[in-house]
Amino acid sequence: MKPFSIVLSLILGLAALSLVVWVGRFGASLPIASKVDPAVAAQKQIPSVDDLPMPESGPFGKAELSELEFNFGVRNVGDADKHVFTLKNIGEGVLKFKMGKPTCQCTIGEITSQNGEPLTKDGEAVKEGSIAAGESINILVKWVMKAQNDKFRQVVPVFTTDPDQRKIELAIMGAIDQPLHLVPEGYWDFGDMSATEPSVAQGYVSSKVLESFTITEVPRENSKVKVTWEPADPLLLAKYDAKSGYLVKVEGSPDVPIGKFREAIQLKCQSGDNEMNVEFTVGGRRSGPVEVRGVVGATFNVESNRLFFGEFPASTGKKAKVNFIVKDLDDELVLQSIEPADARVKLTFPQTGKPFGKSKSYQVEVEIPPGAPAKHRSEDAEILNLKFNHPGAPEFKLAVDYHAT
Repeated sequence: MKPFSIVLSLILGLAALSLVVWVGRFGASLPIASKVDPAVAAQKQIPSVDDLPMPESGPFGKAELSELEFNFGVRNVGDADKHVFTLKNIGEGVLKFKMGKPTCQCTIGEITSQNGEPLTKDGEAVKEGSIAAGESINILVKWVMKAQNDKFRQVVPVFTTDPDQRKIELAIMGAIDQPLHLVPEGYWDFGDMSATEPSVAQGYVSSKVLESFTITEVPRENSKVKVTWEPADPLLLAKYDAKSGYLVKVEGSPDVPIGKFREAIQLKCQSGDNEMNVEFTVGGRRSGPVEVRGVVGATFNVESNRLFFGEFPASTGKKAKVNFIVKDLDDELVLQSIEPADARVKLTFPQTGKPFGKSKSYQVEVEIPPGAPAKHRSEDAEILNLKFNHPGAPEFKLAVDYHAT
């Protein structure tokens, strides 16, 4: 026999021997995948910290919730609320449960009795337990609405031994709103104020959370501004998704001083025992027969009637020349007084004016005399109320902005 034939016979013999050994050990059929019990599979999975271990065998409990989500609608910032979820065991076996950690410290979940009292053991709240087949428990979820949030949603997790619902999330959702809305916010503009008719600005105070509220105005010293209000039209309330609200109208008197006008308004609103304030500013500018044109030694903003001196040494002081243009007055313009009388800024007003077309021009010296350092910038500028003999301009407000170092 040839060597090649001998080697081939040996290989085939070894293969036949291996097949006999295999059949003797495992039988004639190959191994097949066995069906895995879902409970065993769930138990073999790596559990999270809150997962409950599954029973080794059935029957298993089955969780049924009265609801998974509760929408509380729109509520007020600072409100507290609560809602009861019911967890029932509709399976054949015992259902174990365990409360998980809520998604926010503002939300808590409690196991309660049928009368709503939290269940406790040894003085501590019950966080886990068992529910027999056909029985149920109540889960009380409480939350505090600490800040405005259009899409509030917090979750209380519950872990169970239901193979199909190992983790259940009880969700609380809704919108948290501030009690009152002011439209427009902050500033209401009169625009150019009339010298003959009241100037009007209007807006709305409304609430998405209060069924009703009342308004009273906080008293002010300025009688040149009048504030009135009336219930807002239902169609307007619907536009702002509001439950209640008022149309607020502000009128500025025609005889407000010439120049920039500002007035702070505060409205006190009350709903039940709760008091709330809304604040805004009305303003505009009144032009008139007395105007400032042409300034030497400083700069002037005609929109705000503000004279800017900038920064200078307090020991030397500073002066500027300001031209007042006056019309619609046959007599000479007379500066009768300045308020406050003790203002540091001094004005020297000429007794006669120079013809300027159909008007007259008065070159006025405005001085900040030498003295102590002082800073009057922006909102802290010195405001001078000039009193004139002009029937169409009895008052003229001039703001002086400076920093004496």
